[in-house]
This record gives sequence, C-alpha cells and structure tokens, in this order.
Amino acid sequence: MGKSLRIFMALVFVVGLLLLAQGQMAWAGGLPAWDSAAVVRNPRTSSLAVPNPNPGTVKPPPVVVPPISVPGTYSLGGVCTVIVERLDPTVGVHPVLLPFSSVGPQPEDVARFLAGVCQVNYVKAGAGLADLTSADGSVKICFADIPTATNKIYVYVDKTWTALDTTVEDGLACASASKSGRYVLTSLP
Repeated sequence: MGKSLRIFMALVFVVGLLLLAQGQMAWAGGLPAWDSAAVVRNPRTSSLAVPNPNPGTVKPPPVVVPPISVPGTYSLGGVCTVIVERLDPTVGVHPVLLPFSSVGPQPEDVARFLAGVCQVNYVKAGAGLADLTSADGSVKICFADIPTATNKIYVYVDKTWTALDTTVEDGLACASASKSGRYVLTSLP
C-alpha cells in the first residue's frame, strides 16, 4: 500500500508540474513558424534547412574590424579596444585579433601575457604606414585592467618588444598606439 501511494503521489506531482508549465516552455531561439522559409517543405527538392548564421541576441564583438576611417571607439573581439581620437582622411586603421603564437617569446621583464594580441596596421593613401605621426592622427589601444597585477602594454614590431607608457583609468589600461604592430597587455613581476 505504501509503495503504490508514493507512486501515485509522484504521478500527481509530475502531472501538476506539467499543467503549471503548459505553454511556458523556454526554447533557445524559439520555434520557427510553419510558413517560415527556415522549415523544409519538400525534402525531395531541398536538402537541410539553412541554419541561422546569427543565432541569439547577444553578439560578440568582431575579431576583425572593418577598416576604420573615422574617430570612435572600436571593440576587437572583446579583448582590446581601439580608440581613434583623431584621424586624417587619408589614413585608415586596420585592427585584427591574433593568437599568442603570432608574437615571439615574451620579454624578459614580463611575468606573463594577460590578454590576446591586437594587431593595429596603418595605411595612408593606400600604402602601409609604420608610424602614425601627430599630423596623421591620434589612436589609443586599451585592455581591461587587471587590478591584482602590475599591467604594462607592449608592442611587438620586427621581432622587437617595446614597453609603452601605460595609464590606468576607469578600469582600462591604455597606451598610445602610434606604430603598426602587435599590442599585448602583460603582467610585470
């Protein structure tokens, strides 16, 4: 008698939950409408439905930003931010997020890399530009500051590391990005 009563109570509990949740199921992305083009109508003439290339509502920042030609703040893959304060109309900024393997061994006075590699290339009138002069514009590169570490931004150009004057303000570690190169946030020992 006790066992059958427990089974009956469990059944009542499950049915009660189903009745409470009726029509309130959460679906990622929702179900397609039957008249939607995402539903395959004739399996003989069509292969699988084409998946949505942009699912969800939260979009990560791009890993490659289209060439920048106007002042503004540009997030690169959520790793770094390129802040273009001023830019000559003939100059373009081309930022790209790269893996750590794209740079040489870390500098000797660095404990470790803290964020990804953000490459910034400058182009003036269609030709590569090694250094951004003050007449060409003013660009900063920023990374999220790690409060438990002494942060320093380095730039890697022609197999050489150069430490940059790094300022921390409002949770961002920033430095002038006046060279075409690969920028990395590091932790000092």
